[in-house]
Amino acid sequence: MTHQRNTQYKLRFLDDKDHEKLKQKGLKEERSMNWLINQAIKQFLNQESAKA
Repeated sequence: MTHQRNTQYKLRFLDDKDHEKLKQKGLKEERSMNWLINQAIKQFLNQESAKA
């Protein structure tokens, strides 16, 4: 089985306000929403592994 480096996921926001906040943060920091989401996931995983 080949390891796939770039897996795509479809993201659904439960709240349009959260989506808009993320878009605005991306514009302010000159980052894509994808980059922001990936950073948030990495931060979450690091916090969870620190708890273990």
